[in-house]
Amino acid sequence: MSRFIEEEIVPTIQTTSGIIPTPTKTTEELVADMVGYLAKSTLSAENLRGKKVEQRPRLLGEWLRLGDLGFLFAPRGRGKTWLSMAIAKALASGKGASVGGWLAQESQVVLYVDGEMNIDETTRRESALAQDTQGRLLFLHHDLLFMENCRSLNLTDPITQAALSQHILNSKASVLMLDNLSSLFYGLKENEADGWEKVLPWLLDLRRKGVAVIIVHHSGVDGTRMRGTTKREDHAHWVLRLDEPQTGDADDGARFLAKFIKCRNCPQKEVPPIEFYFRPNPMKPAETLIEWQVIDSVEQFKISLEKFGTANATEISEDIGCSKSYASKLSRQGVREGWCVIEGRNYTFQMPSTDLHRLNKKNREEGIVPL
Repeated sequence: MSRFIEEEIVPTIQTTSGIIPTPTKTTEELVADMVGYLAKSTLSAENLRGKKVEQRPRLLGEWLRLGDLGFLFAPRGRGKTWLSMAIAKALASGKGASVGGWLAQESQVVLYVDGEMNIDETTRRESALAQDTQGRLLFLHHDLLFMENCRSLNLTDPITQAALSQHILNSKASVLMLDNLSSLFYGLKENEADGWEKVLPWLLDLRRKGVAVIIVHHSGVDGTRMRGTTKREDHAHWVLRLDEPQTGDADDGARFLAKFIKCRNCPQKEVPPIEFYFRPNPMKPAETLIEWQVIDSVEQFKISLEKFGTANATEISEDIGCSKSYASKLSRQGVREGWCVIEGRNYTFQMPSTDLHRLNKKNREEGIVPL
């Protein structure tokens, strides 16, 4: 008696005269087919080294490549959509365009799926980022889908996933931006790893077809990780977190620090944190200017340690998004500069004498008496 349960699989073939069924196959025959596929795809180490595989082209900076799966996350109101839309416009514009220090390469067709904002706000922001994309930036908006077709957009649904895949193919899009996870994947239990399995196969299929997928999401309570299961990060090429700015608050617009807490495509040193300031153009209030500056890693460590007072390598590395060994290296630089004291496994911040002198002078001038 066979160990396999026989079942009939009836696939179909589309022809000019209609749909006809193909010959049925049993489970044993399907397994035999799969064995053949596996055998053809198995190589020795020597043959693997000799196999020519094209490197995936870079799309933006050193961190974004064709076929990536990446996440951009932050608390509500931090500036996720501003940065996402700026990235989308730079990708669609191509060479000569940039976001901060991230230079765009060949122009791409970008499909931006908006599942949260009202369409008038989406239109305002797109217009404010005054950059011509020659029709290569496409918007699929939840408001418009409902107004035109009385349909909603739930990407947890397999039928909607398949339909969007076909729409991407028809649009010739190579970048898919999903803004945001909570709005577009409803019914998905964010804290359960098994729930992510309803979505992951579809995302991996897009990745294998050469579509870069960027998902926007909210941060968890502590702000250091995305809300929900960490299983989502396992297959991601990169994870970009938006933190509080380090050089001041935004009077208007959005100001934040963008830092990678995971990046497979390049060394961490090639993607230093960048502080962005999206603010209205004083000469043209309807337009938005993007100001930016790279934040030095040592300065990041110093600011983080000053915030903690005393912390270990694990706490610092999680806060600034680097490895524990790199945090240890930065601490030694702090010791040389006189603002870090190493005590066992802990680092303690101390104000350098020059800074203390300036602070005391400032306090005296302002009439502040130290306790």
